[in-house]
Amino acid sequence: MSQRSTISYFLESIILSVLGLATAFFLGFQSGGMAGGLAFLLTTTLLACLETSVSLDNAVVNATVLRVMTPFWRIMFLTVGIAIAVFGMRILFPILIISVAGNMEFGQAWIIATTRPEEYRHIMEGSHLGIMGFGGTFLLMVALTYFLNKEKETHWLPVVEKLLVKVGGVDNAAASMAIGLVMVTTMFLPSTEKYVFLISSLSGFAVHALIDVLKHVVGGGDIATVAGRNGLVGFLYLEVLDSSFSFDGVVAAFAITNKFWLIAIGLGIGALFVRSMTVFLVAKGTLDQYKYLEPAAFWAIGFLVLVMFMSAAGHHLPGGEVTTGLASMVILGAGVLTSIFQKRIEDRLRACQQKTD
Repeated sequence: MSQRSTISYFLESIILSVLGLATAFFLGFQSGGMAGGLAFLLTTTLLACLETSVSLDNAVVNATVLRVMTPFWRIMFLTVGIAIAVFGMRILFPILIISVAGNMEFGQAWIIATTRPEEYRHIMEGSHLGIMGFGGTFLLMVALTYFLNKEKETHWLPVVEKLLVKVGGVDNAAASMAIGLVMVTTMFLPSTEKYVFLISSLSGFAVHALIDVLKHVVGGGDIATVAGRNGLVGFLYLEVLDSSFSFDGVVAAFAITNKFWLIAIGLGIGALFVRSMTVFLVAKGTLDQYKYLEPAAFWAIGFLVLVMFMSAAGHHLPGGEVTTGLASMVILGAGVLTSIFQKRIEDRLRACQQKTD
């Protein structure tokens, strides 16, 4: 276990966050003086906090894979990976959505995103259905693959999770359940939107299936085992996973602001802290200390999938991102607390056994 101080794991994220917030303040100051600067600063901080809270489960799931990867691929995750997460998903991805949705060149899409905030919001919100379908289905497959794994031994909610493990013994159980949930969601959509949701969901399913194929090419097993054998497959899995988590945040950010650079900076700061949290969890062996934290993270993913599918069907949670973030924190917190209680019980039983012996 690492002896580094806790703050050292987050130092780079803190420095880059200060630079990002300073940039946000400068942009606001240019357009509206001190009041504008403070308003931009507050908005960006709020976006960063929401992104971090919503993605805590992402950090835990990342850690389950990253802890078995070689030092080289860990470095790749923290360098190339963070560039993809911050610049790729928070800057280039929204521009590409506008370019495809509006059938326009990349340069024109860039101008719209950076200079026409209302038009930018309109196009992004119009792409909401497809984004929810892709991200929700991919994350659904991630959660189902975990819970239906026949070799899964740690059960946080034993009654439900043991049943899911039994279901996992059925051929194509995860695919069948995912398709069923997608079809149920489609039933609640207007006829004009069903096609878009189905195609985007199929794309999310196909990407997960492709990663599954790569897993078997390099030796089979679950993603953590495969990542230990082949860092490239693990890296690709983490990047797609991060992207799926970020989809919801990119769209939901418009409930707070329609300013491109504020969204990019705020969500980018959140992505930085998620990466730092992942490294911290791996270095400190947190997943080993809290045995139920991992399954709790996958239950939080399941909750996020439910939110995304409900959102696609036009039903939004009161409070939006705030509610989602708080719910994720509560689920993870419950996983930590029950882990502590379980460890105390096991320690007492072990002590009693030693006295008896």
